[in-house]
Amino acid sequence: MAVPCEATGYGNLSTAQNVFGFSVDSDDELSSAIKYECYDNDNTFPAVDTVMTVANDIFVNGASSYSMICLIDTTNAAPSSDWKPSAPSAGEANPNRMKGQTNYVEQDGSALGNSGRATFNMVIEVPSTAATSYTMGFDTLVRYTYTQASAPTVSFDINEGTEGTPVWTALTPGTHGIKHCKTGSSSTDCFANIPESSTEDTADAWALTA
Repeated sequence: MAVPCEATGYGNLSTAQNVFGFSVDSDDELSSAIKYECYDNDNTFPAVDTVMTVANDIFVNGASSYSMICLIDTTNAAPSSDWKPSAPSAGEANPNRMKGQTNYVEQDGSALGNSGRATFNMVIEVPSTAATSYTMGFDTLVRYTYTQASAPTVSFDINEGTEGTPVWTALTPGTHGIKHCKTGSSSTDCFANIPESSTEDTADAWALTA
């Protein structure tokens, strides 16, 4: 299957394990568990930025001035429903509210190898105080180590099958990107709501080329 496609099981009120993936080629092996980190992106979607800053509104203007970006690693087990953390944890935690290397997530379990895949889920918590002028772009970075002579072949993946029978589609950074959207979104209607009060979680995610 191919992009555009919708992520199966996306979001906070989900016990899905197979939503997004990070995989290594069968001939490669990593030497440590991967780390997920998020950084600013000020380029036009879906271009990848090179900055390692966390100044965009999505990192600093969430509820209680927390990051709006939440991520959970599901490699070893499916999460419980309502897994979104209420506040960030300093350094590594699973799940966490993402902000560079200040707040990040490390994969559970051993290092990936032999066609291994780490899996994870995400959600964006949008507060009522958000404005349409906010800069919401961000990149998800996966940090990994290896010992072989050449760099491993790695891939970001999205499940467009079912939870029980995943269909993993590879995403090309810079060509494909993820938009986090409101309930009932489509490939041509990918927007998040700003609620009248409190906060609202994104409920759909689409892999798109524009």
